[in-house]
Amino acid sequence: MADPWLDGSRARACLGGADEDALRSAFDPENETHTGTLLALDDAERVALLQRSGPGYLGGGFRRAVSQLALAWVKTRPRDALVLFDALLQIESPDLATYCNALWAVQDDNTHLGKDPERARRYLAACVPHGPKNPAIFFNAACVAVELDDADAALGFVRDAVRFGYDGREAMRGALRAEALFARVRDDRRFLDALDDPGPQGAALVERVIAKIRQAGWPALGVRVADGGAWPTHDHDFRPLSPEVLAALALPNGAPLPASLRAWLAFDARWLATLGWFELEPAFRWTSRPLREIAKAEFGGGDGPPADPVPVEQEDGSVEWEVEACWAHYFDVPAMAHGFLLPGGSEHRRVWVLSGAPDREGDYPVLYIDIGDVPSLGPMFPGFDVWLAVEANVVGVKQETYSSAFQDFRFAPRLRHHARVMCDGSQFVQCPSEVLGAPPPDDGATVSLARDDWFERLLALRAKHLPSDGAPIRGASAEDIAWLEAHLGAPLPPVVARFYARVNGLSWGTFRFLGIDEVRDRAAQRALFGEAAPPAAPFAVLIASPEGPDRFVLVAEDGEVDGYRFAYGELNLVSPRSAIEGAIELVRHAALFARTAGDDGEDQDEDDDQGEDEDDDT
Repeated sequence: MADPWLDGSRARACLGGADEDALRSAFDPENETHTGTLLALDDAERVALLQRSGPGYLGGGFRRAVSQLALAWVKTRPRDALVLFDALLQIESPDLATYCNALWAVQDDNTHLGKDPERARRYLAACVPHGPKNPAIFFNAACVAVELDDADAALGFVRDAVRFGYDGREAMRGALRAEALFARVRDDRRFLDALDDPGPQGAALVERVIAKIRQAGWPALGVRVADGGAWPTHDHDFRPLSPEVLAALALPNGAPLPASLRAWLAFDARWLATLGWFELEPAFRWTSRPLREIAKAEFGGGDGPPADPVPVEQEDGSVEWEVEACWAHYFDVPAMAHGFLLPGGSEHRRVWVLSGAPDREGDYPVLYIDIGDVPSLGPMFPGFDVWLAVEANVVGVKQETYSSAFQDFRFAPRLRHHARVMCDGSQFVQCPSEVLGAPPPDDGATVSLARDDWFERLLALRAKHLPSDGAPIRGASAEDIAWLEAHLGAPLPPVVARFYARVNGLSWGTFRFLGIDEVRDRAAQRALFGEAAPPAAPFAVLIASPEGPDRFVLVAEDGEVDGYRFAYGELNLVSPRSAIEGAIELVRHAALFARTAGDDGEDQDEDDDQGEDEDDDT
């Protein structure tokens, strides 16, 4: 088939016929003749060609090529770029970047073509509905609204960007303060205030979900609602818990009912009953389950600890070593005795789990549990309220990882609280039963800061593995510890205070436990972050590895001090106890590794000698 893009008549002859797919496949966005022919088609022809692209990656190839071409032309051929965006916005595209880029292209501030209010409003109508899935769309929508002199609409879009978790919040702040486009709204304090507004949480957030579902019915919840056919009988079949039962209700651990859950049960109780949270007949009864039971039911496997691998002969006669999965064992955490399974997740599960200390909203976290490479768990949503609102698309949370919400200013304080209470200060825990469950048998040497003799064991480890380090170890004075707490503006984690009372600066293998005098040197502290910016909040680097990128940092926010691991430019919440004990334990691990490597070498030498002896005997 000759190149159908060589002229408009050839291209038009393919439209709507058997050769239309070939026409799309032949398009080369870098070929000037092809792009010229595309522009020569009328708007309806371009829309039809895009509309019939078909599903899947191959079907979307032409659509993607046109979208990328439109973006590439914004600065060099802006009028032609808008012609392409005009067509792209008349179809439904799975490529959300198209909607974001179209709103960028329609701004006079970027193209300098002059304002086109009719086109701008048409673009807003087409693009804004996709904002919840790509909240950068809302920022560009705010820019367009400012050019239309509609400050209230622009403010609404800024609020929506924050509500749906836009991660360019600081870029928005910089633009509002510095870019000429925003000069007309710069004195309107509402814009900067919107960037720091966490929005409603707890019962107020749940009430917004309820209002949406009352209006649109159960489909607005975003998850399947059914109990096998008997309920719901229609989309507005809501069955609240009776006021008398609700008034007397407490959680199965005896704690008060969170306001968020109380608000929901006053609206409907049947849905959570279908999820197995409780029974309604003959009387209300909680049916929570320990986390280990949920893991076993969802992932399978036995009850006991993992067994040794056993050889299993395969059909081809080969032997594979297999281990029975025992997922319940890994999630056997006595403190997590009351769990409630929620919908969602593919390889992982989401579980609302009670603890001994609810957050400031009186709520408890939704944990993820995963059995991927390593069994793990951690807080994923700060409470039932936020999980529900995300499912109903009332708010958005970026979910690149299970722990992404820790980076969201709206929910980070609550998530850090749950991490302290349930995960020993870490944002996730691997092999949770080993870290959070019953302590392992004492081997007589491991340094555990929970033990009274931890310092004596530290000295014994140093004498055995670091015999050349004989300098006395001294603790920090009360004045030094008071200075560190004043610097951070909050009390130290108890385990850190306990450590510094006996160890105020110590070289330890490849690590250095920094003394408080070293922490006072702010220039040196900032230098430990290399080219990365140090935290904006008060911080103190306590452990550094001169030969590697690892740092252990305390950061104070919201009147609490948490521990973070800094490595490769990123801060991740980590248990202070685990960070200190782990750095201490690395000396033993290094010695064990060196000894094992040495033993392997000696064995090889012995084998070689034996081989020579056998040759001699022969």
